[in-house]
Amino acid sequence: MRYFNFFYLTIIAIGVLLFVALRPAFHQELSFYGFAESRATEINYNHSVMVDRIMVKPGQEVKAGEVLLELSRIKTKEQLGDQNFRIAELKAEEKLWEQKQQNDIDELKIELQGQLSEIEGKIKRTQSELAYKKSLVADLASIDIEPAETSYKPLEETLERYRQQKTDLQQLFDSRINGLKEVISLGQNPYREQIKRLVAEQKFDESQKVLPIIVSAPTDGLIGNISCKEAEHISSYSTLLTFYEPHSGIIEGFVHEDLTLEVTIGQKFMISSLKDETINYPGTVVGLGSRIVEIPSRLRKIAAFKAYGREVLIEISKDNLFLQKEKVSIKFIPKNEPKM
Repeated sequence: MRYFNFFYLTIIAIGVLLFVALRPAFHQELSFYGFAESRATEINYNHSVMVDRIMVKPGQEVKAGEVLLELSRIKTKEQLGDQNFRIAELKAEEKLWEQKQQNDIDELKIELQGQLSEIEGKIKRTQSELAYKKSLVADLASIDIEPAETSYKPLEETLERYRQQKTDLQQLFDSRINGLKEVISLGQNPYREQIKRLVAEQKFDESQKVLPIIVSAPTDGLIGNISCKEAEHISSYSTLLTFYEPHSGIIEGFVHEDLTLEVTIGQKFMISSLKDETINYPGTVVGLGSRIVEIPSRLRKIAAFKAYGREVLIEISKDNLFLQKEKVSIKFIPKNEPKM
């Protein structure tokens, strides 16, 4: 008989637990559990570094700007050697460019000489013809046929025109040649600036073979895991340590699937500590999950019974007393209910 009574008592107890677990569905009481979401920042560096000093410990509170790590970056020989190779390559190209300018100058001189020789030949032939006519006129000076000047004036004009062509041609080529010489003398080599820049970079890099790096706290916060140790070489983008905000401004909860339509963006809830009833903060729904998921066992009414619901993100003041990941109660605030 006692066994029979114990069986019924067990059934009643289970019924009570189920009632508590499913109470939101039965009474449409809009309340559920959540936790203070903590945003973690993984601090790393985009180059391989050496850890010189670790200035903090896991769990330590730090202020914005406080030094967390002292690192050093050592540039590889390959990085420095590449600059030497590029400088030598540019210097070779610079010599080729200068040689090309000199070749252009030599070609202009040859072309000028050829055209001057041609004009000089015309001048000599015209001078010979002019001298011959003048000698004929001198022999016929006693015969008054026509004025002496008119007989050879066209040849003199032709001779003058050839001389002017020679002068103009010389000036034209001198201008082009002098222009190329000036380009060379003024250092207008297109490779010169690149060489200067690389030489300057090389000198700077030589002075910065070991580059000290100071890692500081981006804001006030807490130190999480430290994933390195002093004198350790850390590859690029590997996590050095994890940094947390001191207090979360986001509460993550899960409303039962039967009540998902009761929660909307902008809705007001009261967030309460389960450890201290005096810690309460009003919050506003700022995000809703896009699908039904299994509610984490920690946030179920009865951990052993699986339950499903929708994720709810509620924003509260960052100036709160909730611990990182602290479990909290989330309760709907009716419009006629005063906020605490």
